[in-house]
Amino acid sequence: MSAKYKNAAGSLLALYFFVSGIVLIKSSAVMMGESLAETIVLLIRDTTSGVFTGWIGTAIIQSSGAFDSIIVTFTSSGAIPLSLAVATIIGAEIGTTSTPFLVSILGQLRGGQRLTASYNVTMSHVLYNLFTLLLFYPAELFLGVFSNVAVQGQGFFISAPWLGAFPDIIDVATPWVDVLLEFIPAWLGLIVGGALLISALIVLEKYMTAIFSIPRSWNLIRATFAKPVRAFFVGFIFTILVPSTSVMVSLLVPLASSGVLLADYYILPYILGANIGTVFDVMIAALATGDPVSMGVWLVHLTINLVGAIIFMPMLGPFSRLVRWIAEKLGSSPRLALATAVIFYVIPVLVVLLYLL
Repeated sequence: MSAKYKNAAGSLLALYFFVSGIVLIKSSAVMMGESLAETIVLLIRDTTSGVFTGWIGTAIIQSSGAFDSIIVTFTSSGAIPLSLAVATIIGAEIGTTSTPFLVSILGQLRGGQRLTASYNVTMSHVLYNLFTLLLFYPAELFLGVFSNVAVQGQGFFISAPWLGAFPDIIDVATPWVDVLLEFIPAWLGLIVGGALLISALIVLEKYMTAIFSIPRSWNLIRATFAKPVRAFFVGFIFTILVPSTSVMVSLLVPLASSGVLLADYYILPYILGANIGTVFDVMIAALATGDPVSMGVWLVHLTINLVGAIIFMPMLGPFSRLVRWIAEKLGSSPRLALATAVIFYVIPVLVVLLYLL
């Protein structure tokens, strides 16, 4: 079998196990019932704890798509209330910034070159997600804006008769899930399902990256990064094909440090497009549940990324100047860069620990 067909077959198989992981998580969560709900509520009690749990969860899993897919599935099973699911979705986006940040810091500690360009990529990602968090978190906390989006979306999808057909098809395609749960406890099924979902996304990224040939793909990106609209669509398309914002942004860091992408290139539009591209794997997860509530949560994920793009695309000039100034400061001081990264990720951990104490 040629590499092309092998990669295509591997992608389809990974997609199958991605959906299977969702089915296993949902079935296990339903079996665990109230005990699972009580465990989750101990950690996610309100909007604030939900936001910061989403931040930490995505930082650990390194995929907002995988984390949000798990949240969508838990919401469908009734383990997480709709409002708390919305809060975790809001916080999940900023968790994806940890890998690019780490890549930049490691490059700096190794004595890398063109650190300003490298941190320009990283801080574009960090500051955009931080600013949107500062906008969307109060909007949800005080006004319930995104919970209302989820409720309205749920109401719309309740009237969609085709939605219920998806779980039937998937149940037929995954008969082994029910058989497996006859031999293992539900809590173990939850763990296996989560591992399966995350592993499938990682494998999917691997095969899709191979299919679309990174050298050829990056040549296309290099040619379009000087145009913001083109950079936006490149980020959007490539993150549909390789469904991880962390991966797609992290891959830009070595390109920047090698001089391929300079500090004045349009990184933000690429990130905006990439964020929107990640909604498609969450959509698959929501469709797999066949639950209007899950579709409402997915709609929140889509809304956050669309509204963020609408707000920040017109602010490209001042935003880029701010990023460039911060990138120069971090690039000239390894201690400042390391301290910034530590503070940035200690904050959500402390907030969640306060809720557990």
